[in-house]
This record gives sequence, C-alpha cells and structure tokens, in this order.
Amino acid sequence: MEGNSTMATTAGSQGLSFSDKVIVIGGGLLASFALSVLNPVLPKIDSALSHSPTDSMLVRQLFGFTSLAMAIGAPLGAYLARIMGMRRMLLCATLLYALAGTAGLYISSLPLLLVSRLLVGLTAAATQVMSLTLVNTKLEGVERAKWMGLHVSFATLITLAVSPLSGFLGNIGWQLPFAEYVIGLFLFAALVFDKSGGSEIARRASDGSSVLSWFPWHYLPLSFLIGAVTFIPTAYGPFLLAEKVHLSPGKIGLVLMGSAGIGAIFASQYGRARKSLSAHQAFVVSFGLTGAGAAVAALATSFPLLLAGLLAHSIGVGWFVPNIMTALGAKLTSEQQARAAGLVKTAHFSSAPICIYLKDTFLGQSGASTAMLTVSALSASVVLAMAVRMATGAKPTAFPAE
Repeated sequence: MEGNSTMATTAGSQGLSFSDKVIVIGGGLLASFALSVLNPVLPKIDSALSHSPTDSMLVRQLFGFTSLAMAIGAPLGAYLARIMGMRRMLLCATLLYALAGTAGLYISSLPLLLVSRLLVGLTAAATQVMSLTLVNTKLEGVERAKWMGLHVSFATLITLAVSPLSGFLGNIGWQLPFAEYVIGLFLFAALVFDKSGGSEIARRASDGSSVLSWFPWHYLPLSFLIGAVTFIPTAYGPFLLAEKVHLSPGKIGLVLMGSAGIGAIFASQYGRARKSLSAHQAFVVSFGLTGAGAAVAALATSFPLLLAGLLAHSIGVGWFVPNIMTALGAKLTSEQQARAAGLVKTAHFSSAPICIYLKDTFLGQSGASTAMLTVSALSASVVLAMAVRMATGAKPTAFPAE
C-alpha cells in the first residue's frame, strides 16, 4: 500500500495552476455539500413527510441515495471527461448540481426528492473524481499528500457554516436548507470565466490497457469500509442526538459544525504527518479513533460523553480520503489515475446506502446506537487487519521530509 519507490515514475511533479486549485477545492466542496446540507433537518423531514416505517427508511435514504448516486457518478465522471474534456464535463456537472440540489424548495414529494438527490450525487462525484485525478497526476510525494489533505480540510472548513445554517433554516421550514445548493452556480461561473484547467489531464487519462491488469483490487473493500465508518454516523448521528439528548435541528447543526471543524484541522495536518507515518500507520490511527469515538457515542449516558465520542470519530475520519488516495496514486501511472479514482470512490460512496439498508433490514428499528456500535466493530476489525499486515511484512515507509 505504500509504493513510495515508484513515486518518481508514476506522475510528474508539475504543480497546480490557479484553475487547477479551483477544481481541487471546488470538487471537495460540492461533495461535502451533497452529503451534509440536509443532515440537521432529516428528523424534521421525517416528521413532515413520513407516514409509515417505509417512509422513514426513505427519508434516511435521502442521504443514502445521494451516496449511491455518487458511487455511479465517480466512474461516470472519469469516462465522460475522456470523451468531453474535463472543463466541459465540469461545466455541465456544476450547473446540473445546482438545479437538482435546489429542487427541495419546490418539491414536497418524497419519491421526487429521492430522484433529485440521485442527480446531486452523480454530479458531485463526477466533479470530485476529476479534482482527485488532478492531484494524483500533477503532484507527488509530500506535495501530493499535502493537497489531498487540503482537499478534505478546505471542503470541511468551508462547509462548517452549513450545519448551523441548515439547522437555522430548518427551524423555519424543512425546505429552506435546499437553497444552499446554489453554491454550484458559483463554481459554474468560476469555470466559465477561467478557461484554463485540467483538460490536458482528461484527454490523456487512458493508456488503453485493461484495468484488470493493473488495478490494486484490495483497495475496493478498504474503501467500502472507509465509507461505512464515515457515512453511517453521518446518517445516524442526528438521530442519536435527537433521541439521547433531545436536541433541536439548530443545536444538532452546531454539534455537527464543531465536530466537522475538528476533523478538518486534523485533515490539514495529513501531509505533515506522512513525513513520519506510513499509510498503514495512518490508517491504524484513523480507524482507531473512529472506532473508539463511535463506541463512546453509542454508549454515552450524558451529552458531554456523546459529544466526545462524535468529536473523536470526526478526527479519525479526517485522514481517510487523503490517505487512501495518496497511497493509491503512488501505485499508478498518470494515465491510470482517473479510472482508479473512479473505482475507489465507487466503493467508498456505495457503502452508505448498502449499510443503511442492511442495518434496517436485519436490525430493524433498533436505533442509532446500534448503528454506531456496528461502526465501532468494523473499525476494530480494520485496525486488527492493519496490525497483522504490518507485522507480517508491510514495510512502514513514510515520505522523506522536504
């Protein structure tokens, strides 16, 4: 998983232009909005639109459907960029993102809302895969790790206002948080006026070889598990706060804002940490924190304990995406990056709807605490697997200090 010895041959250290940086930061931002805007008001949407247990499950799938669509949009974005060019694909994706994202302002049908969430997920993932491809193709070593961390931390920090804003708007009406998706129009406008960018990367993003011959397939189950321990608490955390300590949407938003901020700070330090930690060691730290945090939150009997658990979970999540994408990029050539990123993000995003469905099917209405304990168990299993891997031959290589 380390692959440091191949860094010099997998991608040139070309650096990112200003427009490339807009794509890198903007791709993370749209993905974060897609998965975070509605979370504080999910209980209120449930109260307004649910008339049966099936409806309640569909409300939770407003998050799950978005993640499922992102699983499809990730490889689709890589494919369309090779055909259309990166800039043209991004223009279409960002405009459709804004139109579909704001649909909740004038739609109160649960099935139609689910359709709009599918479109939001497709376009958000297509944009994010291109941003990750730029980083893995144009940068290497510590710079690659640094910008992967910034991709996550900037998106998280910028969306810190989303949770309290969504909570505030949700106190007025459950439809109003959908207006926040107008952010897609700002990125669309930036792309219209900045005609340089990553089109060169997109047009040479295929080397003609079969993905079966070069893709490291063990990254798919790892990415799926990362998605599971990230997104299950994101979907069930608001319900946990509402059930255990009876918080309003506004206060739920404030808690989510605080935990996201801590995670963003941790993510911003990923590049620095990789000077002394290997990818395996970074995964042990991340999964250890998410597992411990989820367990504390599930078993908490007071608000301070519940908050501590959610904060620990958010800290652990901060390194997941930069770590797996940096480790993946070190193994591949420039021409393989887009397809590989699409496949890994497919596994990542597909985990949420699958896990939510499995939880509701086999555990029924057992509550958010059970979901969090499941996350803790999954995290512990990965920590154990990584420890065994390091003990049986994985060389713990960190990036050299620069």
